[in-house]
Amino acid sequence: MISRRDVVTDSAIAVVAEQGVRGLTHRAVDALAELPVGSTSNVYRTRDALITGIMERIGELNSQQLERLPEQMRAEGAEPLEVAVEFCMNWLTTDRNRFYTMMMLSLDPALPPEAVAAKEKNLRAIHDFVMRIAGVDADYARRLNSSVAGMMLSELVSGTADRDHVETYMREFFVWLNASRETS
Repeated sequence: MISRRDVVTDSAIAVVAEQGVRGLTHRAVDALAELPVGSTSNVYRTRDALITGIMERIGELNSQQLERLPEQMRAEGAEPLEVAVEFCMNWLTTDRNRFYTMMMLSLDPALPPEAVAAKEKNLRAIHDFVMRIAGVDADYARRLNSSVAGMMLSELVSGTADRDHVETYMREFFVWLNASRETS
């Protein structure tokens, strides 16, 4: 069963995705979650606490999804390219609100310190995952993540989430990755 905190935070993620950071209010979250007025403020007293909760929830959901990825790659008949494309497409479609909100809040220069810490923790977790799965060092993992995240952000901004474009990019990315490993 999903906790009230998760309901509130998931609704807050959707509010940011639908209304932007400026639209994020306790009342807007209550309305979207169809909760009585004041429910969000019972969970997160301040807007800063709510933003921090969003960043923490995004990190939690991202980690859950990332941890399933190696198993998906090892599944019988799994093609790493197809698994990677599905992962990217999922973040651009099904989990678009989460990806959009993560990008919006990550770019916000007025994030409260606790939310900045949660954002940095999320990035470290993604970089650590890339280091483990790709067998690369921290600097290389950051470059790999920046490259794929840049492509995904471009798709998000253009509003296309074009599978052919993502697949072409990931195919070229895998070629580049394999070639750069051979020269290292």
